Amino acid sequence: TIAGAYWYEYNIGKNNSIAFIASTPQSPQELYILETPESTPKRLTNLNVEVRNIPLGKQETFTWKSDEFTPNGILTFPPDFDPNKKYPLVIEPHGGPRSTSKESFNKSTQLKAAHGYIVFQPNYRGTDNMGYRFSEAINGDAGEGPGRDVMRGLAELKKRSYIDSTKTAVTGWSYGGFMTTWLIGNYQGWKCAVAGAAVTDWIAHYTQSDLGNGNRFEFGKGKSPFTDKKVKENWIKNSPITYAENVKTPTLIISNTGDERVPISQSYTYFRVLQDNGVESNFIAFPITGHIPTDPIRTKEMNRYILDWLDKYLK
Repeated sequence: TIAGAYWYEYNIGKNNSIAFIASTPQSPQELYILETPESTPKRLTNLNVEVRNIPLGKQETFTWKSDEFTPNGILTFPPDFDPNKKYPLVIEPHGGPRSTSKESFNKSTQLKAAHGYIVFQPNYRGTDNMGYRFSEAINGDAGEGPGRDVMRGLAELKKRSYIDSTKTAVTGWSYGGFMTTWLIGNYQGWKCAVAGAAVTDWIAHYTQSDLGNGNRFEFGKGKSPFTDKKVKENWIKNSPITYAENVKTPTLIISNTGDERVPISQSYTYFRVLQDNGVESNFIAFPITGHIPTDPIRTKEMNRYILDWLDKYLK
């Protein structure tokens, strides 16, 4: 799978050969070359040989029906997966929302799989892997439609004998954090949740985020929520904070103090609602800029917090 979410990491040479960065489910990103369109890609680098020697979980693409759509998603299995055993299920919605989960190396899902979980990455409506109509289906419907997609995929997965339907969790970052807080506010039965840099209030996001002004076109057909009452009502309807008082799920909230994309105030507000309603919750704030921790030390720390939270409720 070629690397990239909103663009792809490739370059075309004078002789029409293509150099690109790609990964496989069991191998992190390496440099490849496709000498002609008909040839087989050749791997040019061997930068991650240590990782390829570690047992990793296999992946599978899974499809299901939801309304008029046929969404798909990626399953990552524990390295020692045994179909005769039962495993907890962790749902991990991607961010974006204009992005796609693919069969590729993913350290987040592999870490969770190594802890004995099957990880489900749903490509809900809004994802950019199934054409323009599917991608645009979230305009004005950021929560309910994608939420149905995820829950219907979950219902199909629960029919599999190796899924422990009594142990499900949801964890995501950014729009994936939005989907996490939407799901726990509108559906019950989760053992725990992790909401990273979650959009919980679309109007606050509109006024505070570096990309908030774009929400007018994404969810308001170009209209401001402060100039159109119906747009404002719909943004409130699609905000997880509206349903936060319904949450019963133990929830870990994580954010950076200097996040310009989803300001930390969104997490502060959500945490206060959970605390006021007696929901078991914890809030981790990293004193750094950026949308997600990227340095090695804080990345490791972030993953430890997430895995510890999942292990506490799913083991």
